Amino acid sequence: MLKGGHSVWSPSGFGAWLETALAPPGDLRAFSPEAVVLLLDGRFGRFDLSDLEAAAAHLTLAFPDAAILPVDLNALAEATPGFYDERMWRLAAMPWSLKALRAIAAEIEQLLAVAKLGGKKVLAVDFDNTLWRGVVGEDGAKGIEPRADFQRRLKRLKERGVLLVGLSKNNPDDVAGVWAREDMVLKAADFAAMRVNWAPKAGNLLECAQELDLGSDSFVFVDDNPAERARMRLALGEVAVPSFPATEAEFAAFAWRLEQLYFARSGRTAEDLARSAHYQAEAKRRALADGRTLGDYLEALGIWTKVRFAQAGDFERIAQLAQKTNQFNVSGNRYTLGEVEAIAGAPDRLLFVASAGDKFGDLGLIAFVQVALAGPRAEIVDWVMSCRAMNRRIEFAVESFVEADLAARGVTSLAASYRPTPKNAPVAQLFDGFGFAPLDNAAPVRTYRKELARGA
Repeated sequence: MLKGGHSVWSPSGFGAWLETALAPPGDLRAFSPEAVVLLLDGRFGRFDLSDLEAAAAHLTLAFPDAAILPVDLNALAEATPGFYDERMWRLAAMPWSLKALRAIAAEIEQLLAVAKLGGKKVLAVDFDNTLWRGVVGEDGAKGIEPRADFQRRLKRLKERGVLLVGLSKNNPDDVAGVWAREDMVLKAADFAAMRVNWAPKAGNLLECAQELDLGSDSFVFVDDNPAERARMRLALGEVAVPSFPATEAEFAAFAWRLEQLYFARSGRTAEDLARSAHYQAEAKRRALADGRTLGDYLEALGIWTKVRFAQAGDFERIAQLAQKTNQFNVSGNRYTLGEVEAIAGAPDRLLFVASAGDKFGDLGLIAFVQVALAGPRAEIVDWVMSCRAMNRRIEFAVESFVEADLAARGVTSLAASYRPTPKNAPVAQLFDGFGFAPLDNAAPVRTYRKELARGA
């Protein structure tokens, strides 16, 4: 069913999934998968969460650019009447009906689409009967039972840079008492944003997205209430809304699947690990901006910028910026880690990176610029900057460094272009602002050139 639209590799041996994952054979390595689907049913043989975690860890090590996609067969079976077929099991040792096979194929296609969109950044989670068992408004802060293991998983995600957002239909005073309990792993301070009220959760999520300066497509929404999940899917189709575990025994696997499907790539860079601190600092920046003009605000921030040539330790962050940055990206080019390494090693390419910060903290590595060299002429191929560094005029300091370096190399003519994408309108006039002269602004690509003073 999948081979119509994909190249597919599957193990040749029956029941050999774990051995294959722990020691991928040569033909699988040669196949070099973009995604590995774990499709496991206990009717074929016993397995547990430790098997899944070990398999995913080894597959990630063998194929670092591949998405590891575990299918939630329990949720599929619950949603698909006639999922299991006893006759098929007796005749062919295959427990799934043809209807089930179609549902599994459709689920895999959806998971592949999720993987293609890239990782999520925010986990928005309900409270009652999700973070804890019980309803705090009825049972009181002392009457609810924390789901400690589930909270520990979410805490680890937060420590890896995933932002946690709380969305709860409750009275704020009722919820406030829960965080003081010693057996609550998560505390109020672990949440980058929180909305505790009786308003629709889709609207609350949009408010949190605006507060965090992120798109709603960066969110995953977890709620025990099927009606709330349905409302979120209907109102904000770009938000990932996974099925909720039907039993308490499924919670550990559910939390693991959340991590693998949406947040497996979080925590790979220093910027990931510092993300929560970045957003706490951003709240202080917003407070500083109140009542100030833009110029006064930027001066008060005490911004610093450092530009240099990319080093090996920067390559993963550069690939991350290329894959995830949409607004401040003049080309829309996407690069894997291997492609970044190739660019950095090319004799006719220069790869600049920029770090920045201010009085409230270090923003980390926030930009890269790729330049192609051809004697006295050069061209900016990529100009990419994290959205968290926008509106601070950092880009002018970076561009000034790039142009000075090129001029010192004898470059006298610098070309650039802007290729519009669905989200990069904020940089449509970037090169105009840098003093480039437009050459041909016919849609869809705008081209520019700037003459550089030798040795400037």
